[in-house]
Amino acid sequence: MRRVDTERLVLEPVTSANAMTLWRIMQSAHLREYQDVPRHTKDEFARRVDARPKSFDSRSIGRFEWLVVARESQQAIGWISLRVGDGGRGTAEIGYSIVATHRGSGFASEAARAIVDYAFEESDLHHLDACCVPANAASRRLLARAGFTEIRVQRSGAIVRGRPVDIVIFELQRDAWVSAKMLATKKSGTPLENDVATPGLRTRS
Repeated sequence: MRRVDTERLVLEPVTSANAMTLWRIMQSAHLREYQDVPRHTKDEFARRVDARPKSFDSRSIGRFEWLVVARESQQAIGWISLRVGDGGRGTAEIGYSIVATHRGSGFASEAARAIVDYAFEESDLHHLDACCVPANAASRRLLARAGFTEIRVQRSGAIVRGRPVDIVIFELQRDAWVSAKMLATKKSGTPLENDVATPGLRTRS
């Protein structure tokens, strides 16, 4: 698991050293409007982070999380994650959240595109999943721009503010990601690299 850099962001792996930065962000206002953000104590959250896998590859299982840091201000403004379940080798779920004061500037989109690329480039995952509540129009637009396709609505698929809510399930297949990268490359004239030449609402740890 490594740091990921974009034009405006640094995505720093969450470790025991910076876990409390993420814990403080998770206490921010408005984060629980559309998603189930767990309410762990500091000690409990630190234990959970310490127990997570330390490397991400084709055999990885667990939760992998990055702090979203604005490059200009060096301020942590949110997080983004990949979750690979025991029964879901080959599949990971992407989740993300940006604090309210930094929304509307495209930071979540920029982070999501970077982690989608990271997920497919660093492993042999065959597809990524994502979900959001139907009312979260901004997240639905973000996922569509990142190449995800709406698959279905899952009734009572998550708990938000203590109540079951419906969620929209999205999916991005590796083949679709490769095709999009190839099309972008043709337009830009930049050579493809690595395997390109041959992607929470449910945020619980």
